[in-house]
Amino acid sequence: MELHLISPGTIALPSFEELASRVHPYVQAIHLRERNCTAIELYDALLRLQQLGVPAQKLVLNDRVDVGLAAGIGGVHLAHHSLPISQVKSMVNGLRIGRSVHSVEDALRCEEDGADYLIYGHIYASNSKLGLSPRGLASLKEVTEAVSIPVIAIGGIGPDQVQEVLREGAQGVAVISGIVYAADPITAAMQYASQLNERRSCHARNS
Repeated sequence: MELHLISPGTIALPSFEELASRVHPYVQAIHLRERNCTAIELYDALLRLQQLGVPAQKLVLNDRVDVGLAAGIGGVHLAHHSLPISQVKSMVNGLRIGRSVHSVEDALRCEEDGADYLIYGHIYASNSKLGLSPRGLASLKEVTEAVSIPVIAIGGIGPDQVQEVLREGAQGVAVISGIVYAADPITAAMQYASQLNERRSCHARNS
């Protein structure tokens, strides 16, 4: 069970870097999703995160495969406008590759192309998706049942909803505002981690 923290792209990079350095013990992946940053800005941010104690293997960069490789991080996350998964796979070795999907068809195609995990959503109403109807738990279940690779749920998921999405087959949750804009980000991250650990412990007892 994984907790992914995603940068919102609306706060100064140094602020996110400092927050990420404080909460990283409770998360498995920290995504830098900064569409307006240059390559050198992203590269410098990834190096600073490592200098602040965030393990390189936890760091994930959205879209920019070249910058991720240069910074020696653990993964890249691709979108519909990114390089094809199969092409990235042929270029790199050992880099964890994720892909955002929005349908069963998307999910099946990305699994076939070689994605290591998928992010699917938005599950609940989300401030980052104002005006768009959430896809809901039933559609999440359809995706998790269609593929064999991990599906990470995203969109309006608070600690109280973690168990709901895990019951539908998700292997973790991705969070932006639930941690970044929390009054106490560390406590919030611990609450998410506690819910995920509870599920992990339950699986261990039943296996």
